[in-house]
Amino acid sequence: MDVEVIINGELPSCSRCERTVALLARLTTPDGSIDLHLCWTCDTGPTAGGRLLAAMTLPNDIRPADLFKEFALDWVSTGLDAQGWQYVRRDDPRH
Repeated sequence: MDVEVIINGELPSCSRCERTVALLARLTTPDGSIDLHLCWTCDTGPTAGGRLLAAMTLPNDIRPADLFKEFALDWVSTGLDAQGWQYVRRDDPRH
């Protein structure tokens, strides 16, 4: 599965609240594509999206890269689960 992350330029409106999203992740599958919207309004709080938004606001010099990556993967996994997909990490020994 290919992932395109868009954080600059023309971002779409959130599919839930219609405000401009903070980040768009477009995942390409054999059946088409899946768009995941990270929204400053809808995803703020104690969720995978909220953790990713909080990490995005940290200055680059103090933002731990591994932690940011983990938050991003958690957010993608949660978004895919909500749409009926299962995210399997490449480093998962079961797959």
